[in-house]
Amino acid sequence: MPQLHGLIDWSVPPRFLDKELQRLAGARRKGRRHVDKLAELVLAGQSPIWILLHVEVQGAHDTDFARRMFVYYYRLRERHPEQPIAQIAILTRSTGRSALLLHRECALGPTHGELRLTFPVIHLQHWRRRRARLRVCARTNPFAVAILAELEAAARTAPGQRLRSKRDLVRLLYEQGHGAADVRRLFAFIDGVLTLPPDDEERFARAVIRIEEKHNVTYITSIERVGFRKGLAKGLEQGLEQGRDRGECDALRGVLALQLTQRFGALPSHARERLDEADAATLRTWTARVFASDTLAEALRIDR
Repeated sequence: MPQLHGLIDWSVPPRFLDKELQRLAGARRKGRRHVDKLAELVLAGQSPIWILLHVEVQGAHDTDFARRMFVYYYRLRERHPEQPIAQIAILTRSTGRSALLLHRECALGPTHGELRLTFPVIHLQHWRRRRARLRVCARTNPFAVAILAELEAAARTAPGQRLRSKRDLVRLLYEQGHGAADVRRLFAFIDGVLTLPPDDEERFARAVIRIEEKHNVTYITSIERVGFRKGLAKGLEQGLEQGRDRGECDALRGVLALQLTQRFGALPSHARERLDEADAATLRTWTARVFASDTLAEALRIDR
């Protein structure tokens, strides 16, 4: 949203208010597929404003979506009646065209009173036609890489294309000169949204090693390399098929441990025990859930 960007005084760093979001009773729900961020920004020449960013992992918005946005708004307004608040929604898989969504309540007809809330919505899939521009933006804006990864994850591609896209995105991280911390975080996101079948995961691991060797760095391969080699060793001992399964689990554990550590800090012993005991299907589920979870316990939840 270029218009909003121009209104903000970026000399004042954003302040994220995650704890305030956690106080909104009932804002979470089991099995949710959304991520929320509340940030305090300073508008040019004005006082701070709160912006609630709601990211929904879905296609066309459901009929309840606008109502839920209203619920977020009035809960914040109730706690902070004097605080200016704005809302923005991002739909990751939607191809809709509406730039604004409306929540409207009118129990007795408009002549007897009406409640309306409109808010802007960004349909991320519209950026599919602007991928070349995103690659240019990726030189200075790490979020452009995350958008490219999500666009590739949503695409229906031919066999092998997903591997090539994932490899090219990781290569982009190094070619654009991002720092080690950004590379690790973005790699964890790319690896989480662009999952591959076991054979392609092995090819991808080798490609990452070659990329790091070319750039003479070792940002992200230490854990993956350990898991991959352990899987190969067990495969030699116990047969190719069984070794492949175990190798996949080891690689998944390594990647998931890295993601969890980056998001929640050092892992306690009970969390590492859960990783060691989990099968491949559970590890894949947890990997996909990491960035939509607010706590370590939520990320490692087992759905019955």
